[in-house]
Formats: sequence, C-alpha cells, structure tokens
Amino acid sequence: MPSIQLFVDEPTRRRLEESASRHRQDVQSYCVSVLQHQLLEDSLFTYGSADLPLPRPLDDDLLAQMRTSRQRTFAQSGGAHLSLEILELVRAERDEELLVSLY
Repeated sequence: MPSIQLFVDEPTRRRLEESASRHRQDVQSYCVSVLQHQLLEDSLFTYGSADLPLPRPLDDDLLAQMRTSRQRTFAQSGGAHLSLEILELVRAERDEELLVSLY
C-alpha cells in the first residue's frame, strides 16, 4: 500500500496523539480517518464536478457585501430578531431543496 509521511511540530504531534486516543485509534488510523472525512466533505462540496469554483477567500469586498446584506435584512425586519418558527421554516425549506436535488 502506498504511504505518505507527515512531518509535524511537537504540539501538533501531541494533539494528534490525544485525539487519536479519545477516538480509541492509533495515530496512523486516526490521521487516515480525518483525511477521509475531509476528502468526503470536499467531494460533497464540489458535487463530483471539478468545474465548480473554489470558495472565494473573505476579502474586504466580500466582507462589505456581507455586512450590507446583514444591515438590509435587519432593516427589513424592523430590527426584530428571527424567531424560532422562521428559523425552523427556513431549515425545512433548505432540507427539502437538498432532498429534491438528490433525485
């Protein structure tokens, strides 16, 4: 089986050992499972397509757009915070859209 060698500093090595121990795994198995998890997340993000762009880093322009959007939403709501009912409705709509996209 091909191998990959990692060189890490001492604090990172200790953290890996502690995390592996909490998961009842040796360090090698733990690192493989962490890498597999990250690769799965990456593949879910791209939906199997290399054509999708990588997410933009948070630069000043993007942060300004996010702040403007947040202020506009706050003004439209009259300064009221989102209620639990609205959050549950939005979550249900999002879940439905995700389920539909799977079929």
